[in-house]
Amino acid sequence: MEGDGASHDQWVDRWLAIAYALLFAAVAPLGGYLNLFLQRCGLTDSQIGTVTAVMSLMGVIAPPLWGYWSDRWHNRRTPIALAALGSALTFLAFFSGTFPTVLVVGAFFAFFNSPLVPLLDAFALERLGNTRERYGPLRAWGSWGFVAMMLLFGIALKPNGDKAALVPVLGSFVALRMALFTIAWRLPPNGARQRSGTSDWRILRDLFTERAWCLFLLVSLLSTVGNGAFYAFFPLYLSRNGVGDNWQGYFWVVAVLAEIAFMAWLAEPLTKRLGLKGVMLLGIAGRMVRYGAYAFALPLSALVALQLLHALTFAAVHTASVAWVSLAAPPNGRALAQALYASVLMGVGNAIGAQLGGWLSEHWNIHAMFGFAAAMNAIALVLGHCWLQEPHAAAITTAAPESARRDA
Repeated sequence: MEGDGASHDQWVDRWLAIAYALLFAAVAPLGGYLNLFLQRCGLTDSQIGTVTAVMSLMGVIAPPLWGYWSDRWHNRRTPIALAALGSALTFLAFFSGTFPTVLVVGAFFAFFNSPLVPLLDAFALERLGNTRERYGPLRAWGSWGFVAMMLLFGIALKPNGDKAALVPVLGSFVALRMALFTIAWRLPPNGARQRSGTSDWRILRDLFTERAWCLFLLVSLLSTVGNGAFYAFFPLYLSRNGVGDNWQGYFWVVAVLAEIAFMAWLAEPLTKRLGLKGVMLLGIAGRMVRYGAYAFALPLSALVALQLLHALTFAAVHTASVAWVSLAAPPNGRALAQALYASVLMGVGNAIGAQLGGWLSEHWNIHAMFGFAAAMNAIALVLGHCWLQEPHAAAITTAAPESARRDA
């Protein structure tokens, strides 16, 4: 029986790794080519910024709702599957390419797409339990999925194609999300072996009365405003610097290989040595340096070299932050807490960054936009160094449900 249980756990871990690979493989066409496609459909920088901001604002609303449902139902698997299916179906409407339609579609798409990462992270971190330092190697499967897709795009795309050349690339997003929908049903309903209690919206109140939690969100928000501008306009920045569609994929491969190296070999020892605060601030410092460099005219070799900083700008910040949230949140509210964190990052922060970034790029220039992104991370770095404290296990609890009190 014990052998059967161990075998089952191994299969769950394998399906979870595949789920991460599929989840982030779909980020390749979405983050690398969607805004480039919209530009070739005739949208201006400001319009692209507005579309990105609308999707990000929906990311404020949707993840907490899905996270609450997930906690309330004691089920991570079903929301992951439904969100994957919904994001695949709504994404198809992006191919209309007109600004009003894209604006509406973006909101519906983000409702389904934005909760996927926090839901899967909540499942994975529950499963890891007290071995959260293993999150990095597990999450690296997502990075490998991203790399595989970008290499494929680099081979398949021509240097200077039109919008029609990007349609199959974006179509791969739909296929990958449908594959995730299928794989999600292979997972158990929850990452934990026991129920963790009933989620309650009072967790929101309790979290936001914690000074440490609010400071963590503030630092994350400031950093993500700069990060949102970067992700919205970096493909356009590369295009304007003469980087062809196929070579853009290779740029991202360099970045994500650095990310994988960090998650696989550096995340665990650095977390043990520096703590979660140290790793997070190291990543924010990397963002400040990287985006500040883009504010200047750079040769192609420098642009390639700067991609290596993705190990800090994404991997360090992400691994430290999700572990921070899982540690700080009560067991019966971890999906909701991850969703709240995602709301700050993918919602408010990205919306402000994309909207201001689009305005700065169109009315000044794209270099000024990156200067703004670097400045926001400089502020976050100073505040984080002065105010943040290393997180500890949550002291927040919620009242037991009435039925539990009666049973007691």
